[in-house]
Amino acid sequence: MGKIFGTFGVRGVYPDFLNEEFAIKMARAFGTFLKSLKDEPKVVVGKDTRRTGESIKESFISGLTSSGVDVIDVGTLPTPLIQFSARFLKVDGGAVITASHNPPEYNGIKLLEGNGMGLSRKKESIVEDIFEDGKFYKAPWWDTRSRSSKDMKIDYFSSVLERIDVDSIRSRKPFVVADEAGGAGALILPKLLEILGCKVLSVNSHVSGFFSARNPEPNELNLKDTEKIVKALSPDLAVAQDGDADRAVFMTSDGKFVQGDKTFALVEKFILSAKKGPVVTTVATSNIVDEVAKEFGVDVYRTKVGDLVVTGKLLEVGGVIGGEENGGVIFPDLVLGRDGIFTTVKIVEAISKSGKSFEDLISGLPKFYQIKDKIRVRGDRKSAVLRFAELVESEGYRVDLTDGAKVIFEDGWVLVRASGTEPIIRIFSESKIEGNEKKYHDFALSKFIEANEDLEVES
Repeated sequence: MGKIFGTFGVRGVYPDFLNEEFAIKMARAFGTFLKSLKDEPKVVVGKDTRRTGESIKESFISGLTSSGVDVIDVGTLPTPLIQFSARFLKVDGGAVITASHNPPEYNGIKLLEGNGMGLSRKKESIVEDIFEDGKFYKAPWWDTRSRSSKDMKIDYFSSVLERIDVDSIRSRKPFVVADEAGGAGALILPKLLEILGCKVLSVNSHVSGFFSARNPEPNELNLKDTEKIVKALSPDLAVAQDGDADRAVFMTSDGKFVQGDKTFALVEKFILSAKKGPVVTTVATSNIVDEVAKEFGVDVYRTKVGDLVVTGKLLEVGGVIGGEENGGVIFPDLVLGRDGIFTTVKIVEAISKSGKSFEDLISGLPKFYQIKDKIRVRGDRKSAVLRFAELVESEGYRVDLTDGAKVIFEDGWVLVRASGTEPIIRIFSESKIEGNEKKYHDFALSKFIEANEDLEVES
């Protein structure tokens, strides 16, 4: 991770950090890099629904065309559809103007490979060096490039329909409550579900860019109002997405929030029942994923947090599905990145084909107990995590340093990790034995504070 780029792309508050000038400069750096590889590169650009998205996108496009890069503007779409567009149109790169789940004052830029996956760390580093150096390719008047527009919705819909059992869904006619937080998913998911024959109630579907109804982060705390709606209506399931719809989290018919680990494991089980192959996830994801993989005799590979890393490993090992604990699932044959739209469709397909309720499918998964916590700290978060790791290792505990510090116990684990997008430390714990998850969480928190006595911690 460099000075500018985070886990995936760059984000910041508008206009203090990320603004039109920044966008032009980043586009020129990206364009200069692409021109070093190909005489006439072509790039897909799209955005989510944020208020600042249009001006940032226009600035980014002008930076690309002035650097000798042709641009296909796919408009306002969820991130997975923009990634799909890059792959489908066989371009040389892409960019998504989005800050994903961050509050409305944020915006960001995600750079893509030609196949739609996030730009590799190596290439990000090169683009960052060009950005910092400021030595951009300045196209002469005859090499400034064109801009065109394309609506990619129908192509994505067609690709989805080719990959699912439409008849089963139309026969079941599931009732789905879809909370899109006013994000880009509101433009896609309700319509796609209706095409499939679902009864759909859209919640927070106004795309004003203010995210006034709820914070775009689809966590349990932010979905309290949606929970009330679900309890009143008892749909087959409810889905909630973030601002760019690369993630999806779910609720049962009685409004109970389902952790992303479980929905990932459910989709994993459904995918593996049709096609066996390796599974890729992160060190922060529940061991439920491993238990499901054992049922089908397939390997699980664990990586650092971030869909870019997971996607890269999927390609390396020929994996059939990948995902994270936050509700992000990757279907590599469709989109080389997290796709909350297709995740929802696959879960709707799973309940339709099985004839079971969403609750029954979830309760049929292996049982683990979890705590997902975060604390705010001031100072160098990564160094603080390393000091924690050194302390617990010195006391004889087994520690995995793949990403953060994961302490392994016989019946579970606890992970202490610095967030790549926020000034927080995440503490995730899990156990097969109820109660031990709390024991492991408290252990990690106390040891973290002990290892960082001079660090200001807000629990």
